[in-house]
Amino acid sequence: MAEDRILWDEVNSPEIGVSTAALYPTHLTEDALTTIAGLGFGVVEVFLQADAEYTPGFGAELDRRRRDLGLRVHSIHLYAPYFDFWVPYPRMIQEIRDRFQRLLEIAAKLQTRALTWHGLRYGVGNPRLVAAFFEGTAWAGEQAQAAGVTLCIENVSWCYLRTPAQVRAVRQAGLPVGFTFDTFQAGESAADPTALIHAMDSRLTTVHLADYAPGGPRHLPPGEGILDWPQILRALQAVGYGGPLIIEPAHVEDPAVFVRAREFVRQAWSDVAHTDGRAAA
Repeated sequence: MAEDRILWDEVNSPEIGVSTAALYPTHLTEDALTTIAGLGFGVVEVFLQADAEYTPGFGAELDRRRRDLGLRVHSIHLYAPYFDFWVPYPRMIQEIRDRFQRLLEIAAKLQTRALTWHGLRYGVGNPRLVAAFFEGTAWAGEQAQAAGVTLCIENVSWCYLRTPAQVRAVRQAGLPVGFTFDTFQAGESAADPTALIHAMDSRLTTVHLADYAPGGPRHLPPGEGILDWPQILRALQAVGYGGPLIIEPAHVEDPAVFVRAREFVRQAWSDVAHTDGRAAA
């Protein structure tokens, strides 16, 4: 029985990775890859922090580094203020679109599957601004699709996509995008994580894992806050999510935090799967 469980875990457990954002600002993005790989992780999300990181030269350096380290870059996280596709000033929108095209070239070089993006960060109750956001998102999503990558809007407590209803609005509008689900952001916005996951459903492409505690530090390691992890992981299993689980706590000084978080997530995922499997039997 124990051997069956070990085999099941090896075959069915999701891949667990780390976001380079967790090591900001003490590690440069490319150096974060070295630290993450040194802990035995095989998949990452790369957060491009500075304008200098949206260049062909930096993309080539990331590609060299990830190949040398044996890492797979599942997703690239965009720095949101660089990608306000709805701004009305012509020169600004051209700069934004040019930067996005450079980003797509980097994504192709890194063989990245997804882009994580916060979307509309202000005026989320303004119908005209939301309409402009949808229009800009349609353009960006189409460009991403043509480049073989999925633009994913993340649920963020202060941005447009916070509720299941807003997820459904994006889907009903036919926007060519996927979704990134963030556990911490669901907690901070007091949104039902299960409802968000089920609203995203088959378009869920990336998952960020961090814990939430009211009044405490933001983006805690999984297991150190109040989130209901069995509920969250059960919902992910219910929608058939097969992508990686990206650990994304903030301002990590001791990289051993990632190892402990990985073990917590592995155990929690396995416990939920086996508990539900026994119930179904």
